[in-house]
Amino acid sequence: MTRMLSHRMSSETILNNAIRHQRLCNEMEGAEKFATAIQSPIDKLKEKHQISLDTAHNKIAAYDLVLLKDAILDELIHDISGRVKKYEYKSVWRNIYTFLFPDDKIATISYAILIQKPDVASELLLRLDSFKEENNLLEFKAPLAAAIADDKTAIIAYEQTNIDEKKALIEEIKAQDDVVKQYKLNFMDASELYGEKYSTRLFPKIPKSKEDELAEKLNEEPCIMTYRQLS
Repeated sequence: MTRMLSHRMSSETILNNAIRHQRLCNEMEGAEKFATAIQSPIDKLKEKHQISLDTAHNKIAAYDLVLLKDAILDELIHDISGRVKKYEYKSVWRNIYTFLFPDDKIATISYAILIQKPDVASELLLRLDSFKEENNLLEFKAPLAAAIADDKTAIIAYEQTNIDEKKALIEEIKAQDDVVKQYKLNFMDASELYGEKYSTRLFPKIPKSKEDELAEKLNEEPCIMTYRQLS
């Protein structure tokens, strides 16, 4: 029996077999209309699948940028920490380090969750704002503000790629459905026109996937269990 395309198949598998079916239809006189009928769904799925691939690549690139901006921010915070320790050693104000880093360490900022890092680092920026203009540590204010802003921008861009990817996958699934439905319609129409025996020539033999083989095996298992229980 001719195996139909399935929603469980990947876009590549669906496209590959739909195009094979299309080629076969073009080789049989009178069956060209089936090739024409499935052309638009094929083109649409190709487009939507490519968009999904592009959004997936964009997501990876955006995540890499988040990691980069996070590392730059971390490095700057470590530089500030080191400078503050030297500054405190020479200053009469001995509590300056604990003022900027209340828990007496930078781990609270460095080990913050990626999406929370800019907000946590912003608290350090606010504490720097309380220094007088002549304080040498204020030279870190502009670089820190810029690093925080860059990190926020990268995170926002990454979150958008997540949204784009989900939307693209939804559209791809719809396009898959259109090909699957037309493939089945072609089979029904071809069976009516040529009879089921000859219509199978227009549809490629699709090997069973591992998932299908496993599903069949699981469906057989209750019968085996019943037989064992009776014996």
